[in-house]
Amino acid sequence: MVSDCSRRILIILTKNDRLLQSRAPCYIEISTIQDFGRLVCAFERTPLLTFSFKRNGEHMLATQMDFISNIPLIYFVKHPKDGQFLAYRHSGGTEEVIVVDSILNPAYIYSPIISIEKFPKAFSRTARIAKNTGYVPIKLKDLSSLAKVASYRMNYDESPLPLFVFKSKTSHVIGTTVTLGEADSIAYFYYVTSVEEPLSSFIKYSSQKNEQPTFSNNIHEHGSIYIKLVRLASTNPLVTIYE
Repeated sequence: MVSDCSRRILIILTKNDRLLQSRAPCYIEISTIQDFGRLVCAFERTPLLTFSFKRNGEHMLATQMDFISNIPLIYFVKHPKDGQFLAYRHSGGTEEVIVVDSILNPAYIYSPIISIEKFPKAFSRTARIAKNTGYVPIKLKDLSSLAKVASYRMNYDESPLPLFVFKSKTSHVIGTTVTLGEADSIAYFYYVTSVEEPLSSFIKYSSQKNEQPTFSNNIHEHGSIYIKLVRLASTNPLVTIYE
């Protein structure tokens, strides 16, 4: 079985020719440092790498998660402090995300911060999103169906997919991305909409009970599956949803 970490390395190596072409990435802003820390650390067998750099005069922390139509997708948050590690901890229903210079406290999950001095010129731009570029939107009937999509990888000892939250014209969107096959394959965005904004950080779901998932800040109830919510600062430019 290929681990999450090995899979990411394999994708980078097999797509090396595309990386050398230095395609301009699509930058997607995360709402808060707490959401960013949750994205790169929570429930991950191996935390995602965090990259530190300046863009347009602002200091950012970022991670690359995927490609779409050979365009790198970079999720970032504006954060003034630099350091060696991003430390994440969840305890008693509350989260703590801090930037530190050393790994001392085993209660935290640590993402190493890689400081970038210079990018390829293409990375100073944001990719233009053509009409035929983006995720194929699939609106699901209920939150239970979305939880099943996000958690199906756990059957293969992998981490659940993150659920991204952002505001559309008339509602709040909660959804996750799924790419079947290589980077040139069709990428899907499975989602539901909600009139009210979800204020919790996780969704609690149980495949053993015939009931809808609930929003929660606590992730320690035995027998439940927890899926992280990550709020975006604005609408995802790669998603056109059905209202």
